[in-house]
Amino acid sequence: MNNRIAVLIDAENTSVKYVDVALKELKQYGDISVQRMYGDFSSSSMAEWSKKALEYAIVPIHQARYTASKNASDIMLVIDAMDILFRDSAEIFCLISSDSDFTRLASRLREGGKKVIGMGKSDASKSFITACNEYKFLDKISEEDNDDEDDNNTELSAITPISDIKKAINYMIQQAESSGELLNLGSSKSRLQREFADFDERNYGYTLFRKFIEEETRFAVEISGSTAYITRKGQDKKQDDTDKVAGYITERAKKKVELAALGHELHDRFPNFKYKDLGYAKLSKYVESIAGVRITSRGNKKIVESK
Repeated sequence: MNNRIAVLIDAENTSVKYVDVALKELKQYGDISVQRMYGDFSSSSMAEWSKKALEYAIVPIHQARYTASKNASDIMLVIDAMDILFRDSAEIFCLISSDSDFTRLASRLREGGKKVIGMGKSDASKSFITACNEYKFLDKISEEDNDDEDDNNTELSAITPISDIKKAINYMIQQAESSGELLNLGSSKSRLQREFADFDERNYGYTLFRKFIEEETRFAVEISGSTAYITRKGQDKKQDDTDKVAGYITERAKKKVELAALGHELHDRFPNFKYKDLGYAKLSKYVESIAGVRITSRGNKKIVESK
């Protein structure tokens, strides 16, 4: 039987532009049986939410603000969540918000034996993230194709630092070695997600977990038969099978070129080239993987140049 999912959206704390990607992300977990959004929908700023409600059959729970300092819709969300919990009408709760006020709610739902998936922006409250079984950063997932975003935002967000990920992987490798085994690539991702509720390679600009391990954490991935393992052995960073593309980028970088313009040039000259097939969520990540090339910012523009 597929898991039943209750989706509760804090519309006053979430951008309506993230609804599409959030509901798409949930398809891998089961079937959505309850989907409600909470807010004061009499406000003109909430007009787009009404359109989304019609598009996805989301039930709007309208709650006027009685005072400027109190968010009555948050209380309604909590009441409904507890009602769903006591009726046992969902196995999974998805709380779409970045608000730390829902930390205790997430904990209580987990105490009730439910899985809690949080979704919000990468500046979400760390306490709320930790209280969930999993937490998805919607701004990272939805902007995979946006090369104009600030790639340094990770340093200012609640996303788990790479240093913490590396320590965890190193410990897992030690555990495997003490048992005379190697660390399985597939199972290591599940273990990271259990330790870090927010872990998702897409938060760091990758669509493939293996590529994230090789380039972001600098551990090696070795293949034995049909199984991949993570090791601490030194590795030669593999160049993609797109030598012509890499060579072209290297030459263009010598004269400096805008990243956006370079993207158009690559599309015209190499129509079959797709950096996502190589495990990169963004063109900028692929470009920066090429030896001798870097990307710098000048105002609102990103410039590809030689190091």
